[in-house]
Amino acid sequence: MARGKVAAKKTAAKKAPAKKAPAKKAAGAKRKGRGPSEAVVIRPIKEAYSKSALINLIAEQNEIARKVAVGVYATLEAAMLGSIHPKGLGEFTLPGLLKVTLRKVPARKAGTLVRNPATGEMQPAAAKPASVRVKIRALSKLKGAAIG
Repeated sequence: MARGKVAAKKTAAKKAPAKKAPAKKAAGAKRKGRGPSEAVVIRPIKEAYSKSALINLIAEQNEIARKVAVGVYATLEAAMLGSIHPKGLGEFTLPGLLKVTLRKVPARKAGTLVRNPATGEMQPAAAKPASVRVKIRALSKLKGAAIG
């Protein structure tokens, strides 16, 4: 029995091997994609992008395949269209950039009196069917980019 206790003490006294520190990345090492903490440099663009050019830009900037960029664009488009669908939420926000909202405008009967903006006089108006007004509101990042 004494031998068993001595052997147990010896194994307990042995230290665990020291763990190596993880290797540090070189300062100039290229990293795929952009993390949320990395700031994107905003450069002025002198021409309008087509859908294809925008997809190519997304693919190049994020170092992903063009097919993946097409999928990203399609997902964003589907989310936006689904949100403003008649049975959808009725608004869509691209955080920091823009907010799209819908406003239902009720139908107007013929003969309803409306104010003439030129003279201020009330006059009968033509009938109009109900419609939906789409409003797009610029948010902070978009306003900041426009100011400079």
